[in-house]
Amino acid sequence: MMTQNRLRNLDLGTLRSFVTIAETGSMTRAASRLFMTQSAISMQIKRLENSLGLSVFERSAQGMSPTTEGEQLLNFANQMLALNDEAMGRLTSADYEGQIRLGAPGDVIYPHIPGILKEFNRDYPRVQIRFSSSQTVTLRSEFEQGLHDVVLTTEKTPGQGGKVISTQSLVWVGARDGSAWKKRPLPLGFAKHCAFRNGVTRTLDEAGIKWIDIVASLDAVASEAMTSADLCVYAGLESDKSASREVIDHGGQLPDLPEYSIVLYGADNPDNQIARTLTEYMQRAYA
Repeated sequence: MMTQNRLRNLDLGTLRSFVTIAETGSMTRAASRLFMTQSAISMQIKRLENSLGLSVFERSAQGMSPTTEGEQLLNFANQMLALNDEAMGRLTSADYEGQIRLGAPGDVIYPHIPGILKEFNRDYPRVQIRFSSSQTVTLRSEFEQGLHDVVLTTEKTPGQGGKVISTQSLVWVGARDGSAWKKRPLPLGFAKHCAFRNGVTRTLDEAGIKWIDIVASLDAVASEAMTSADLCVYAGLESDKSASREVIDHGGQLPDLPEYSIVLYGADNPDNQIARTLTEYMQRAYA
């Protein structure tokens, strides 16, 4: 009788793997995020399913998603991990207290920055994160003035102390099912001082395509609104996603665009352990 009623425990490490697979939709991506091999994380899920006597994931060509029972487990797992992480954060990491100042352009915030901040705050709850978004030229200047501890930028060539963590080709972006890209001169919607503008206009000039600026704003909000309204186009990173805009399928009628790098500043600061740790999260996310 005691054997039948003995308490059984869910393994927190396995639950963390389970939650990460649910978030990423893939064992491979989850294993990379958790610094594990795919075989190890697969064995964890197999043991979990065997111990519960049910399947927690549905597997398809699109990836892995929780079953109905898996959704129930996901709710419990998130609560258990949050409590565990809060307890560990409060009882340890005494050296990780204070404030970290992070800056990044708007076009690199998604898809990685929210997840990075969530994980860092989970692991180091005593650290207050101050986040600001601006253009690369402004962020570089403010970083050099000591106004930020860590900065991400978009540049063709990194400056002194910058570390390239991702390189992507620019893509033409317009309104969903839009036609502004067919107009000549080509209406461009870059914010003033946008890091991509010079490279894009130079490419258009070399291709013999006339263009015109129709946005006069220091931030990207006006550009996003005008592009979403199909009044202009712009160029962005491949990873930049939007519900109202899409990569233009121009069939070769617009020229290919140059590559730009996402550059990290602050990774080698010998006097700021918190900043160096945050940059490790960033490099892992972009790897």
